[in-house]
Amino acid sequence: MRILPVSSGKGGVGKTTFALNFALSLAKSSRTVLLDLDTGTSSLRNFLDVRVERDLSHYLKQGTALDACRQGLPRAMDPEGAFANFSFIASPRGFVTDMVNFSPEVKARLIEGINGLQADFLVVDMKAGLDHNVLDFLPLSNSGILLFTPRLKAATASAAEMAKAVLFRMLDVMLSAPMLRASLQAEPDGPRAAAFRRLGEFIASGGDGSGRNLDDLLGEAASELPDDNVLRVMRYYVENYKVYYVLNQFNSVAESVENAIKPFVEAVFRSASSRLSFHNLGWVVEDEQIRRSGETGVPYMVRRHYQRQQAAPAPIDEDARLRAMFGLAPARPQPEQKRDLARELSGQLDLLRRIYVFNAGKDPETNLDFIAARARDLSANSVHQFGMKRIFSAAEFLERFQSQLRPSPAPAGD
Repeated sequence: MRILPVSSGKGGVGKTTFALNFALSLAKSSRTVLLDLDTGTSSLRNFLDVRVERDLSHYLKQGTALDACRQGLPRAMDPEGAFANFSFIASPRGFVTDMVNFSPEVKARLIEGINGLQADFLVVDMKAGLDHNVLDFLPLSNSGILLFTPRLKAATASAAEMAKAVLFRMLDVMLSAPMLRASLQAEPDGPRAAAFRRLGEFIASGGDGSGRNLDDLLGEAASELPDDNVLRVMRYYVENYKVYYVLNQFNSVAESVENAIKPFVEAVFRSASSRLSFHNLGWVVEDEQIRRSGETGVPYMVRRHYQRQQAAPAPIDEDARLRAMFGLAPARPQPEQKRDLARELSGQLDLLRRIYVFNAGKDPETNLDFIAARARDLSANSVHQFGMKRIFSAAEFLERFQSQLRPSPAPAGD
């Protein structure tokens, strides 16, 4: 399973609408679950006109298995079962205090349930804002999917703050490694302890106000401690950290670059690090149909599918018509064919052509299908650098980090 959290530093960017339709696009070819972690408001219920039988409160308060809280689209909304691979888990409709402010025990139980779900993709609709109830459900080695829009200047700034906070959280976890703390306590007044203390204070405060960024701090520490293994591993993680984002309510390439992408990247470079790599997964254009789908409670991707079905003439099965005319038995069904790799690749190539060559980037359905195709490709070709296969606790991440600090065993005979 690949877990893909969708987050934004600020509300009003269309996060739930995107998460819902992105999950439906993934579900065209993959088993996909949408998890609503926007606890306290459950925005998903406002965009999906479906009677919810069980939600997260049944798992956390009544002992229902999390998998049993999944439900799909009703037959009335999806009569053909075109989105049979899609299911969702809703948050409670009302305000439930211990689900808005997760206790450590509730958070641990929720993470355990999430890691036990069976699916190809789990799209997590996070609540807006930046706190530990958001950060603790994001990957430790990449940003997850950040969503912002050129329409709101504050949303761009908030997305940059979120990218920085996720990176700083990873480094803060590293600095808490028992192996590192023990070595620093052995020489508390030494230059190594002083260097790591400065780094820890910088991360804890989100910067020191001097205009320096993380590269400056790590560079200064490395010049003082050129052979330090902990600094080497930390710098490796920073240099390989990936920020993934989607532009929602996209207007034009020129305006979006100037109003969103450029200030976003500049803000992250300035306050965090210029060594990070940025990956634009795509965009979703402004469209009246998306707004209308939110009002009707039928997701945009579902509406589009059945609008096309109504517009297209029904195919005529000439073979079946002739067999019935002459009293012949219906043809035997052909055995199911394995998916053809060349056809799949051709489909993805056609999608790229429509996006970039034929200007189909003005169609939200094509936008979402393109982003889903990118997500499938990245998931198939990366282990830790896009989303996550499971939500790792800080302790699990530390174990992996500390294993990279241990010197390799010397060859026999040395």
